[in-house]
Amino acid sequence: MTTVTRAPERAFLDNDALMLRAQDVSKRFTLHTQGGTSITALSDVSLDVERGECVVLAGPSGAGKSTFLRCLYGNYLATDGMIAIRDDSRAERHVQITGAEPHDVIALRRSAVGYVSQFLRVIPRVPTLALVAEPLISRGVDENEASERASALLARLNVPQRLWPLAPATFSGGEQQRVNIARGLIAGHPLLLLDEPTASLDAQNRDIVAELITEARRRGAAIVGIFHDEATRESVATRRLELSAPAASLIH
Repeated sequence: MTTVTRAPERAFLDNDALMLRAQDVSKRFTLHTQGGTSITALSDVSLDVERGECVVLAGPSGAGKSTFLRCLYGNYLATDGMIAIRDDSRAERHVQITGAEPHDVIALRRSAVGYVSQFLRVIPRVPTLALVAEPLISRGVDENEASERASALLARLNVPQRLWPLAPATFSGGEQQRVNIARGLIAGHPLLLLDEPTASLDAQNRDIVAELITEARRRGAAIVGIFHDEATRESVATRRLELSAPAASLIH
């Protein structure tokens, strides 16, 4: 873990390589149906990630790895701490997503942050090819070029061409996950958050995904990911961040 020494107001200006800064991030959930019990899922996690790094989150089940990724993406609002992500369109060169307006978070996701979850969540009846091409089109890429690039990536991920005109809701788990990976990687975001992207894949397709992740890192992407497969983890990681389960997880 990189030692955090500078506030985000200067850090992104002083270091062109810095893509992500998280300081003392914690997350608690309140169970309103169980008498207001509070569960601590994540406690005081700090991390800096620079371009060209792949930081793998490690630790036992319950350590908060997926919770941390969702906080980084803005799906969960951190209870405590600060998360900032580089945005070179701003004078301060970053957006502090802990407290940002929703439209700023959405814009940041479009321009800077790619996210691959364990499960594909899409609008029903949208064809696979259109689904994968959409992140490019939303960034202004011509539709024909976007479709060509989507086709090439789907082919590389061994998604059969006969499936491209179909919506992926009825695909196998492995096919859906490969579509999910293609959609998450195609836009070449400078920051990638990957939550077990290879969990549903066989060894051959895990290797292909590991190659794509390594290529993204070598192009300069900053990557934070969870990989339960040890071979994939060893293949892609430049370093690890070890998380441990919070000492006291229940508060009544």
